[in-house]
Amino acid sequence: MNTQQKIIFTLCTTLGLWLTSEALVSRLYKAELDAWESPPPSKIDGAPTLKGNPYLLFEFAPGVRNEQGVTVTINSMGMRGEDIDIPKPQGIKRFITTGDSSVFGFGVEDSEVFSQVAATNLGEDVEGLCAAVPGYSSYQSINFLRLRGLKTEPDLFVVANIWSDNNFDSFVDKDLLATTMGFEESWVGKMQRTFSNSAIFRVADWKLRVRKQQEKIRTVSWQVGSSNHVGARRVEINDYVNNLMTLVNMAKERNAEIVFVMLANEDDLNLEKNEGKAWTPYRKAMKLVAETQGAPLINVPKLFIESGLPKQDLFLDEMHPTAKGHAIMGDALSQLLSDADWVGGGSIMTSGTGKSIPTQQDPFVKGSISQAVTGLNGGSPVKISGTVQFSGYESGIIHLDAITAQTRNPEVVNAIQLNQPGPFALPVGLPKKVTLRAYIDPEGDGPDADDVRIDLSDTIFHLDQRAANNIIVNLDTKSIQLP
Repeated sequence: MNTQQKIIFTLCTTLGLWLTSEALVSRLYKAELDAWESPPPSKIDGAPTLKGNPYLLFEFAPGVRNEQGVTVTINSMGMRGEDIDIPKPQGIKRFITTGDSSVFGFGVEDSEVFSQVAATNLGEDVEGLCAAVPGYSSYQSINFLRLRGLKTEPDLFVVANIWSDNNFDSFVDKDLLATTMGFEESWVGKMQRTFSNSAIFRVADWKLRVRKQQEKIRTVSWQVGSSNHVGARRVEINDYVNNLMTLVNMAKERNAEIVFVMLANEDDLNLEKNEGKAWTPYRKAMKLVAETQGAPLINVPKLFIESGLPKQDLFLDEMHPTAKGHAIMGDALSQLLSDADWVGGGSIMTSGTGKSIPTQQDPFVKGSISQAVTGLNGGSPVKISGTVQFSGYESGIIHLDAITAQTRNPEVVNAIQLNQPGPFALPVGLPKKVTLRAYIDPEGDGPDADDVRIDLSDTIFHLDQRAANNIIVNLDTKSIQLP
């Protein structure tokens, strides 16, 4: 056997072994493969159109359905609307919108979603793609664009991410998506996506990554109210700024432009300034990014107020726009693009201020016990306070969670981050029985599977019977001392 024959034999043998292994793994590990494709905790109750995705947490299943009394069409790419041509046909201008259910068009027809309204206004050579998904944060939108959205060759990014980012919930997106943050359009990312077609890869990924995240994955709650501040921000405010900048850079790298959309809720009609709300710091952050980058910002609260319409004409509930609300948003976007002759090659962006963005402060987190955090009954906050002791502390963040105790499905009701051992105050609101746990986060990048978790559940606080003040949380002994 000559050298060439040996090489061919080796290649054929290797290929045969690989195919055999793939077949065996597919048969023997079907449950793991199904779990990788659609991790059960990632499914959202009451939303059958959504399925799990290891890189997005959840995504749309393609199809045409009647939901909330309206027609919802999801194309093969997981976006609302009909399938589109890829590559993009000559002479077509495309913009792609990102956000959550308010942008997706919860409760309105396909043709009434504001992205479609704007595209229709601009003419048959313009396509408005809706990549918004109920519950999506900026992290998820970025990953979706990298996985699929960029293939559509958008000429404009319309970014409306805010509600899910500022939301307080029982999980943190950065934690759950930590292993997918580097899913760039690079050879590494392309190799990852290639290997993801392999059953062997998917089983290994399930065992080494996805399964470890099961405890942390929770059902999305969409709480945006001004008083229900339980859990942690899904996206910390400075991470939110970084994500908006990532979207700006993604657009610029592809010679595309970007426009931000500041969404509205019914509170805007009662209080124009809408200060002191959970979303206020995030609105300011979006405005700041837009100003520094020279990106237009569509102020939907202002547009809704100027319309003179009552809230029942503008909102289906506290935050989801009606068809009339979407029409106002779509008209504003198309007017902005028309004024700049965007279809004809004009630009909507300016040079911007070019100033660096300072570190943002969020008064609603990090143990603040101001009026930012109240009990769920609207009264004064119930809190656990005291001192954290940890002689073994070297560096990083101490993450302290308050968790419902003696319940079948424990939930995180609030969380704080300490830069070092010392005093703390942790508002917990309504729950009567809670316990604590801690994460030691040396890198300060949010708790993940590699960080040390300290279980403190041996101590249960009966907050309906007595306050929990002046306690000592001893992380060396993994115990709590009561006064």
